[in-house]
Amino acid sequence: MLTGYNTDIDFDGVTYHVQTEDRGGGNPLIESLVYVGGEILAARRTEYRNLLDVGAEKGAIQTLMEHQHRAIVEAIKNGRISVLTEPQVGAESDTTVKGRSPLTVNTVVAEAANTLPRSQKTLDEVIAEWLAEQQRSERIRLAIEGGNDLSMGTPFTLAIAIRTVPGDAPVAGAQVFVRLLSTATKPVKLAEGRTDDAGKVSLRGNVPDIERGTALVVVSAQHASGSDEAKFLVKH
Repeated sequence: MLTGYNTDIDFDGVTYHVQTEDRGGGNPLIESLVYVGGEILAARRTEYRNLLDVGAEKGAIQTLMEHQHRAIVEAIKNGRISVLTEPQVGAESDTTVKGRSPLTVNTVVAEAANTLPRSQKTLDEVIAEWLAEQQRSERIRLAIEGGNDLSMGTPFTLAIAIRTVPGDAPVAGAQVFVRLLSTATKPVKLAEGRTDDAGKVSLRGNVPDIERGTALVVVSAQHASGSDEAKFLVKH
């Protein structure tokens, strides 16, 4: 049995706890549970018997477990809770992030086998390279002006540009949210908008005057190509 993962995520005033474990032994299953207030909100399970049958080592299973855990954490951070709570329909795993196809053991092996000479590589190497290729796929990146000048009780203007990485192409139609997270209050939405054809949007608002505690302004962007987030400390 492999070492599992536990992560707490705060999103829109709710704390989600994600726990991923390897059932191991006679039950080769990677299980991720999402808890809210001590109750299970969602579950995702990946059976990896296929990998064991072809001689996968512990490192490959650990990599898959880490990937599944991170995928669920990112889904929650991006506000895609509905993806996790939808019922599973006859798949080994239906963890989905950033519009990619569901991650299954068969998908990992089949896609890697189509591009890599398996006769020259171990299965662990095949899986590791497949996961690395997923990380190189196109995503989006935020660039923000005005985030370093935020103060309590003052207006702000954020000039936001979103481009693809790699490619450096403008991302039109991305949804952008500006929120205040504070140790003294609940999360507050300050502004929102969509990027234009040049991948840009200017958002204005006012930072609440919070007398105590630490506060951050969080700018998050969501698009079919991916998501990104930036945080800025608010000065007293």
